[in-house]
Amino acid sequence: MAVRTKRIKLGDQVWKVSGTEADSVEAAVEAAMTEGRVIKLTLLNGDDTPATVIFNGKAALLAVIDDGAVPRPTEISGSME
Repeated sequence: MAVRTKRIKLGDQVWKVSGTEADSVEAAVEAAMTEGRVIKLTLLNGDDTPATVIFNGKAALLAVIDDGAVPRPTEISGSME
């Protein structure tokens, strides 16, 4: 069975991260933003090829890890009536 991936958005770039590594990547990104540090992350590009991403936590305004929850964060659940 394949390991599920999650999407991570850093600035205007979207990458993928293994579901098993998502928590550690999230913690590293949060720490970099809190402490204003630059970190290296190993993430996956669109065809699941690993890439080293340099993330500047001091300059970043936003980082999003999409856990695939339903409804999506941009969707509003509930009745349309």
